[in-house]
Amino acid sequence: MKSLIKIAGLSMVLVSSALAAGSIEDSKTWTDTFPVTTEKPTLIIENIWGDVRVRPGKAGEIVVSVQERRRAPDQERFNRSLKTLNLDIEADEAGIALYVGNRDRQWPGRDNCRDCRVDYQFDVTVPIDTQLDVSTVNDGRIDIAGVTGSVSAANVNGPITITEMRNCDELNSVNGEVSLGFASVPGENCNIETINGDITLNMPGDAGFDVAMDLFNGRLLTQLPVYPLAVPARVEHIETGGRHQYRIEQHAGVRIGAGGPTFTISSMNGDIRIQGID
Repeated sequence: MKSLIKIAGLSMVLVSSALAAGSIEDSKTWTDTFPVTTEKPTLIIENIWGDVRVRPGKAGEIVVSVQERRRAPDQERFNRSLKTLNLDIEADEAGIALYVGNRDRQWPGRDNCRDCRVDYQFDVTVPIDTQLDVSTVNDGRIDIAGVTGSVSAANVNGPITITEMRNCDELNSVNGEVSLGFASVPGENCNIETINGDITLNMPGDAGFDVAMDLFNGRLLTQLPVYPLAVPARVEHIETGGRHQYRIEQHAGVRIGAGGPTFTISSMNGDIRIQGID
């Protein structure tokens, strides 16, 4: 990404602020359009509080609509939040990246702004073949539909819902469900990891793929034909201070239909459901 755009550089369409019981609150809403010329543009979003919603739009442009709500216990901490909890946008002809906080995610000074909070609700339209890499952390939902590019998504304390998708890449969820609906038979490998959340895969009835599973306190429930599959153990080599350690993971495996790409799924305290769709 070549250009860096600070939040103050965008056109605000609604600004309101309120003072109640000593606390400071400010709300803003704006929309901006970013041209993209590459064949498969990219969209990156790293949010802290709030939703991320993505839908297909016009070719050649990414349209970002944002609702921002900023709160702090007093004016001093409100001013501090403007420096430590802001939105940076990097954009060029290949795509756009939106970072809440600082890009390195260190959030310097955050501990000096206790009880500060900034909710960003992102509603974005993209060219249909855009590659997505989006995340949020608190009180947010990830909702994606109709984008044919590969999708990476991560959420903590909220669900991930993707419909009419073609391929997933990397999906991670803590304390939230993952629901994936495929518009066609997937053609690429996918890695899914969850803690305290079910995983639902809605697949075409003629889908073929392999599933390598590592389940703890969970079950596999499927409507599609399943066959046992031998999955080789994965050996991880770690060297620390001249000492060698090896960690071996043995996944259970099943083949759905005629097989195909591999879905590697690790789940703690959640079920895996594979459902057929017409």
